Amino acid sequence: MKKTVLALAAIAASSAAFAQSSVTLYGVVDASFESIKGDKSYTRVSSDNLNTTRVGFKGTEDLGGGLKANFNLEAAVKSDTGAFGDTGRAFNRAAWVGVSSVDAGELRIGRQDSLIGGLVAGTIGAQGYDESVVAQTLAGVAYRRLDNALTYSAPAFVPGLSLSAQYSTAANPSSTTSANGAAPAGGNAESTKGSKQGRSFGFAANFVQGPIGAGLAYISANATADGKTDQTGLYVYGSYDFGLAKLTAYFDQDKQDGAFDKRKVYGAKVAVPVATNFVVTAGYAAVKGADASGVGSYTFNAQNTAKDSSKVATLVAQYSLSKRTAVYSRFTEVWNDDNAGLKVSDVNAPANGKGSRGLAVGISHAF
Repeated sequence: MKKTVLALAAIAASSAAFAQSSVTLYGVVDASFESIKGDKSYTRVSSDNLNTTRVGFKGTEDLGGGLKANFNLEAAVKSDTGAFGDTGRAFNRAAWVGVSSVDAGELRIGRQDSLIGGLVAGTIGAQGYDESVVAQTLAGVAYRRLDNALTYSAPAFVPGLSLSAQYSTAANPSSTTSANGAAPAGGNAESTKGSKQGRSFGFAANFVQGPIGAGLAYISANATADGKTDQTGLYVYGSYDFGLAKLTAYFDQDKQDGAFDKRKVYGAKVAVPVATNFVVTAGYAAVKGADASGVGSYTFNAQNTAKDSSKVATLVAQYSLSKRTAVYSRFTEVWNDDNAGLKVSDVNAPANGKGSRGLAVGISHAF
C-alpha cells in the first residue's frame, strides 16, 4: 500500500512538472503558380509568396515567481521542392533560447529576427513581391535576421508601447559578401581573430493602440573586418485604421561609409476589407539610390549616380477560407530608371532601365 501511494505521488509530481512546460509544433505551407519577368520570362510553381513555408518548435517553462524559460527553433522549407530554404542551416529562421517575466522583460540569445527586419515584416511585408525586398533594403534582405544576437525587450511601461535593444557579435556568416559586393576582408568577428565584421547593434520602438500604429527601428553593422565601414538602416512608419481602410506610410533609409550613395524608400499601403474575409491591399513606393549592378542585396550605387531611381507598385488580394487557410493573388510591377535594375522575386535582374513584374496565385495554410 505504501509503495502504491508513493508511486501515485511520483506520477502526480511528474504531471505537475509537465503542466508547467509546453512545446508546440507549428508551421506554414505556402505554394503558388506564378509568372515573372526579369531578364527573361519565367512560369513556375513557387513557394513563399504570401508567407514563408516553415516548420518550427517553440516552448516555454514556468520557473516560478513570474519567471519563464522560452525557446524557438524554426526552419524554412520550399513547398515547391521540399528543400530546406538555406543550405547549411537546419533552423535558418530562428534558433534562440531566453528568459522572460512580466516585471523584468525578455532576453533572447541566438539567431533571430533583427529588430528592424521584424518591424518591416510586420508592417509592410518582407516577401519577394514586397517593396522592402524588391528595393533590396538592409531590413528586408541583408539584415532581416541576425546570427549570434542578444535581444532585450523591456516590459510594457505604457500600454501599447514596446521597446527593444539588440546586439550581435557577428550578424552574418563569415562567407557573406560585404556591402559593396566584394568578398569581406577576412572572416567575421567570431571566426577570425581581430575581425570586427558583422558586429552590430540596433533598437526599436513600436506603439499600437486602437486604430493608431507608429514605430521606428535602427541598425548599425560593421561591413568589413577593420570595423571602419559601417552600414546603417533606419525605418519609420505610421498607420491608421479608418475601418473602411487601413493606411500605412513609411520611410526606409540605408547608407554605408565610403563612396556610396544612400538608398531611400518612400512608400504607402492601403488595405481595404472589400467583403467578409476578403482584403485587397495596394502599395506604391519610390526608391532612390536603387542598386544597378544586379550583384545582390549588399550592393550600393556610387555617390551621385544619376537616374538611379525606381518605382514599385504592389497589389494583393487575399481571401481567408478559415482562420488558418487563405487563397491569394498578388502582382508587383517595377519601373527602373536608366541606372537602376530592381527586380521582382529571385529571378535574374533585368538590364538597367528595364522593368520587372510578377503575378502569383496561390494558397497558404498555417498549422
